[in-house]
Amino acid sequence: MKYIGRFLSVSVLALLLAGCSAFSGNDDESYVVLLSFDGFRWDYPDLYETPNFDRIAKKGVRAERLIPSFPTKTFPNHYTLATGLHPGNHGLVNNTFYAPDLDRMYRMGDRTAVEDGAFYGGEPIWVTASKHGLITGSFYWVGSEAPVKGVQPTYWKRFDDSVPFATRIDSVVKWLGYEKERRPRFVTLYYEEPDGVAHSAGPVSPETGQMVQHVDSLLGVLKSKLEALPIARKINLIVLSDHGMGQLSPNMYVNLAEIIPQDKIIMSLGGNPTYNIDLVDDYIDRALADLNATEGVSAWHRDSVPEHLHYRNHIRIPDLVVVADSGWSIGMRPDGSRYTGGTHGYDPLNSDMHAIFYAAGPSFRKRYVHDELHNVDIYNIVAAILDISPEPNDGDPLRARGIFRKANVQNRLGVSTVSAK
Repeated sequence: MKYIGRFLSVSVLALLLAGCSAFSGNDDESYVVLLSFDGFRWDYPDLYETPNFDRIAKKGVRAERLIPSFPTKTFPNHYTLATGLHPGNHGLVNNTFYAPDLDRMYRMGDRTAVEDGAFYGGEPIWVTASKHGLITGSFYWVGSEAPVKGVQPTYWKRFDDSVPFATRIDSVVKWLGYEKERRPRFVTLYYEEPDGVAHSAGPVSPETGQMVQHVDSLLGVLKSKLEALPIARKINLIVLSDHGMGQLSPNMYVNLAEIIPQDKIIMSLGGNPTYNIDLVDDYIDRALADLNATEGVSAWHRDSVPEHLHYRNHIRIPDLVVVADSGWSIGMRPDGSRYTGGTHGYDPLNSDMHAIFYAAGPSFRKRYVHDELHNVDIYNIVAAILDISPEPNDGDPLRARGIFRKANVQNRLGVSTVSAK
């Protein structure tokens, strides 16, 4: 079995450890609410009316974009947000995958698998917080439904998309209104939109615009209810997404079954635009050559996946990694007419895959625009606010410099204090 480890450069780890002496588990009892809108592309606030996002940007911090991890799919990236590890390091290598270390399949719709902690590597932020004695809550988040290292959030919910969006807000606000002994210091909240609508209608469409405006209104409701709490001045609200969304065309489709004979495929898992394929050994080189000679497709052997994808190390990554080029679709059927609307899963360098980051609260600067963050940085950001010592991870503390108002929070990231208003 390959090492499934903690991937941090020695220099970055040294920076983190340098600040650990300051970790006491109590920074005037700061709170963090981490809110994710699935598939909310980085430029939606420019394309559609989002007054509540705009208000947060004016009062706090906005990153021009949040760079997701590969593959830019929901489950891998939400778990990256929680752990600070790339999917190739934490083990959720796609929404669907085979785990040879467990000899089992993982599918996001399989409740038994989703709730089995054996599939989840790394350490989610709620586990780190729990180790430091903090109470946590999760109204949906990938990994929260399973005991990872034997730990789940103090309060957690099994995913059920029939639960009204407003009800989710009310539950989170209720938790934060508990007396101090029961009150969570860290809470996650997840919405499956605007991802769902954009898959059907495409990222630039009236339907997606209406949904973006709807989730913006939800953000306004959440913010007003948080501001009404007695602890309002101690709450840091972070609003982000897991990935963006790209537009599809049925005329840009590659049928992989026409390139790789079915009798050469041992297993093919994933979904447009990313497939992980195991082949009979004597056909791997031929398949690579044929795939890379095809317009609209890029393919690599596991050992030669580009460095920036961080997708080589895990035993759950099979022989071939196949990804459609931007705007293209790939599948195992002859007819590409069903590939319309939008999708995600492309290379994170594709700007359509970029996500959002907004934050406001006592720890953050005001009216500040940051150039970019990577989603592996979120774990360190939350740990710094909560004053808890992070586990080694793939985040770069230097990327988050400048977003914090409080010097002590900045120092916990192991970076020099910057002058901030």
